[in-house]
Amino acid sequence: MTQVKFTLKCPMCGGTKFQAANAKPGPDDPLTCSACGKKVYLGKEKERLEAEARRAVEERLRSQP
Repeated sequence: MTQVKFTLKCPMCGGTKFQAANAKPGPDDPLTCSACGKKVYLGKEKERLEAEARRAVEERLRSQP
């Protein structure tokens, strides 16, 4: 089985380091990009990453003989 990793990236600058207001951010809590200061919301980003993962799995299944 192949593992595919997805990384949370800032939509503005592509940065991968974020700061949260608390140690355990919830889905409605903002994360701030350490590089450019753009705020993203954990719940929305999680939904986007899940959709991306689904597409990757579907593509992989379609390409198998």
